[in-house]
Amino acid sequence: MNTLPLIQTVGGATFGKCNTQNQHLFSVNAGISGEEALQHTSLLLNCVNTLTFLGAMDDGNEAMRWASHYLSEMAKALIDDVTMGLQHVQDGA
Repeated sequence: MNTLPLIQTVGGATFGKCNTQNQHLFSVNAGISGEEALQHTSLLLNCVNTLTFLGAMDDGNEAMRWASHYLSEMAKALIDDVTMGLQHVQDGA
């Protein structure tokens, strides 16, 4: 019976650019199950979807647009980091 290798986050993805040097304030932690990271990403993107819909209906709510921006940045970092973990498994690292 073939078992699939465990894919984990590698801790290489960052997000939350700040200051004039565009340093990243946050990063994904290494060693998190890829499955759990993708489940969390799905929840984040569901929030983004809801906020962007509500924001489109209410032109004056800038907070929804900024919340969507930050949540989508977190989701992208998670997907990027799981992808790096998948590449490590495929490369045999």
